[in-house]
Amino acid sequence: MIGLTMVDKMKRTQFLGREFLTWMLFKAATEEGVFRLDEDGEVQMLFERAVTLEGDNPAREMSTIKVDDPTDSAEVMLSLRLGKKVSKARLLLESEGKEFAFTLDAASLALRSVTLPDSMAMDHTEVMAEKADFATELEETLQKLFMGFIGLRLNLDAWSLEVSKMAKWIGPWGKE
Repeated sequence: MIGLTMVDKMKRTQFLGREFLTWMLFKAATEEGVFRLDEDGEVQMLFERAVTLEGDNPAREMSTIKVDDPTDSAEVMLSLRLGKKVSKARLLLESEGKEFAFTLDAASLALRSVTLPDSMAMDHTEVMAEKADFATELEETLQKLFMGFIGLRLNLDAWSLEVSKMAKWIGPWGKE
């Protein structure tokens, strides 16, 4: 039996990134973007300005919508009703008084255009160390959010309940 290449593995699991971003959009719209991180408290994830949604055929079914609040956009909701899922989004993460802005790509879960909180250090070396700590904090927080989503996704009963809530939020023409 031939083993799967890394590219094959990525292609087979790309849908999880789109489901993750779509689920986060749902939470941002219905629960003000508040996510519990178990013992680590909670964070708030807000969608800003631009969101890209894709259908089953991204070459023909892709929409990039630029609005002030994507969670309250009729165009975004229509795209969701048509069965599209979020494939890229500009996000603002608020955690313990710090703000991180970035774009998250669902296909690879890659971060782009990252803006870290301002450093309070005076020395250049300390500034760089603090920025590195902020980058690590952002990565770890996103990993916790994604792993929480995967845990939910793997729990059949919990995921079925979540999907029914999302379908109700999307509206009468929503697809699973």
